[in-house]
Amino acid sequence: MIRIENKPFWICPGGAQVRNEEFNVAVKDLITRGSKVYVGTDSMVRGDKCIFATVIAFHNNEKNIATYYYKKFNLINADYRNLKIKITEEVNLSVQAAQQVLEYSPGTNIEVHVDIGINKENKTRSMLTVVSGWVSGMGFDLKVKPESWASSSIADNHTK
Repeated sequence: MIRIENKPFWICPGGAQVRNEEFNVAVKDLITRGSKVYVGTDSMVRGDKCIFATVIAFHNNEKNIATYYYKKFNLINADYRNLKIKITEEVNLSVQAAQQVLEYSPGTNIEVHVDIGINKENKTRSMLTVVSGWVSGMGFDLKVKPESWASSSIADNHTK
């Protein structure tokens, strides 16, 4: 499994790299100013390579806060062609990122967005019970498609 702390920096929407220490200060500030926190991961398989992008988004309409940071992992591992293995890694990264936020801002309510569909047509639907138990068991709120915008939109954009 990938460890989120193996990357020493987060990336801002503009592309600037922020070291973990600076990121932690920004997280505290954004949460203190009233931001809600949303975490999500998406991935894209290309041959034996898989690109994962984990996003931590901050939002508060009243205070005009809307920003995010992300980490990107490029891995060569044919196992990620297996949908269950890939989704498990996505959830693993999201939970790690959410736990990192809690380290610097204990008690923060965090919503974890997972790219799982609940419709009968979705191949990921069978994983819903396990993922729901995992995420809620870690103390986080869970959102799935179509409400999982942090993973389905922002993180997805960074896997391309």
